[in-house]
Amino acid sequence: MNRQNLFSQFNLAPDGWLWQSLLAFVSALLLLLAFPGVSLTYLGWIALAPLLYVVTRGISLRRGFWLGWLVGLVFTFFAENWITHSMTRYGGLPAIAAYGVAFLFASVLALFPALFGLVVTRLVNVVGWPGLTLAPVVWAATEFLRPFVTGVTWNALGISQVEHFRIAQLARFGGVYLISAELVAASALLVLLPKFKERAVGRAAALLVFGAAGVFLLADAQRDSSPATPTQFTAIGVQPNLSPDTDQSSEAAARDLENNLKLTREALARAPRQTAELVIWAESPLVLFYETEAAVRDKLNQFASETGAHLVVNTVTRDDWRYTNSVHVISPESGVNLRRYDKMRLVPFGEYVPWRPLLGWFVPPMIGDFTPGREAVVNTLRLTAKRETVITPEASKTGIERTTNFVRLGSFICYEAAYPDLVRQFVRNGATVLINVSNDAWFGNTAGAQQHLQHARMRAIENNRDLLRVTNSGISALITADGQVVDALPSFTAAAQVWQAQSRRPQTFYTQRGDWFAIGCVLVSALALGLSYLRNVFTSQTSSQGTAKSR
Repeated sequence: MNRQNLFSQFNLAPDGWLWQSLLAFVSALLLLLAFPGVSLTYLGWIALAPLLYVVTRGISLRRGFWLGWLVGLVFTFFAENWITHSMTRYGGLPAIAAYGVAFLFASVLALFPALFGLVVTRLVNVVGWPGLTLAPVVWAATEFLRPFVTGVTWNALGISQVEHFRIAQLARFGGVYLISAELVAASALLVLLPKFKERAVGRAAALLVFGAAGVFLLADAQRDSSPATPTQFTAIGVQPNLSPDTDQSSEAAARDLENNLKLTREALARAPRQTAELVIWAESPLVLFYETEAAVRDKLNQFASETGAHLVVNTVTRDDWRYTNSVHVISPESGVNLRRYDKMRLVPFGEYVPWRPLLGWFVPPMIGDFTPGREAVVNTLRLTAKRETVITPEASKTGIERTTNFVRLGSFICYEAAYPDLVRQFVRNGATVLINVSNDAWFGNTAGAQQHLQHARMRAIENNRDLLRVTNSGISALITADGQVVDALPSFTAAAQVWQAQSRRPQTFYTQRGDWFAIGCVLVSALALGLSYLRNVFTSQTSSQGTAKSR
């Protein structure tokens, strides 16, 4: 059997279905390697090149849709394998059912890379290789649209570059979707290079280069050249390391509460001047009903008063038949009531069951059925007052307590770190410091905890805010405004850490304007797709008229 017949038999010819599917699989593999677990971040710049190369082969729209779907399916199923761990380990679901749910989940999310494959295939088929110049725009559009349909933002392509601040800072201008577009532009340019001598392709490549470079220049122009002096304060994060299936008896709850208090006191003893302005407890299986259990409320209020620190605790709030996953900020000042935040974005299968008519019969929520909140609540905290001399027109008075240092706190919960616009709302509402409390023990030893940390780091960079991240089992750390992880606690260890954080007031262009870039990409993609069909209609009419005249 000759080589040509062998290729034909196994569909391995360059235009064959199997060969093209293998190239799509390579794109998915490169994406996987660029994300936490392996973290070869530079592969993000070339990951989509194999898929885009196939698209330039003049394939059908159906083939383009299939190849994009295959990339999305393989990447999502393996990158987010922590879903099956949570469902089998803590949800009591049989492994085969958990993998079935994960496959369904990945299949739905893969529809958006599939849409990318279809649209780019259409544009390339109409205008040729130069159509790849719109690939970055189409990718950003499909990433942005995904949460509107599925509610899931996890692992946008730009998240892979959070380690590199020079690149990640683009998010301060156009959000994480701008970084995703830059990465796809690099893959498209790589595919265009072999055809560079063709005039149209050369122009297209130049457009990609100048467009990408222009974005960097615009992002640099948006830097605040004279930022206000940040306010520094001491914060303590407490990581209890409780198992998600820990004992929920009243005796165990009392023991766990005392352990949190003990860890906090030990950290206070290590803090400068044995004091802190802020103490943060993780989201954990320790269920605190602050509003409805007087004994718990009194103990926490007393502890805040004794330490002089504002205490941030994750609680469960009960209102008739409704329950909310909440954050209370307890003031050390007696009688000062701060506003409660109720979690707005709930975790699928953890806090509610999506597609309940279909899945609710055999997939129970692993924690409960919660009601989402509606507002990004920001609380103003007065930092420790300093004794000073105050000069008045009447006299000089000493020993007056006065402070001009205030922190405006925006606290969000767990999975909400993956939602750019949600976190942005806190900063738009005036937050000068961000807090993320989470229970990442659900992830086990999978890459989920690292992926979650990456999302939190990107939110800190987008909004130029220090972010204090405190989790039940790790990764707990201070994340600086440039995305650096400082003094992280060891995972799966009960411990507390003292951090020196900063409060910042200036807002980034992204904070002020939101996802303008991604919305623009949606509009440009829709316009380009519409024009491609109008061109076909115009070409068909011109051809028909020419044929009629020749007759």
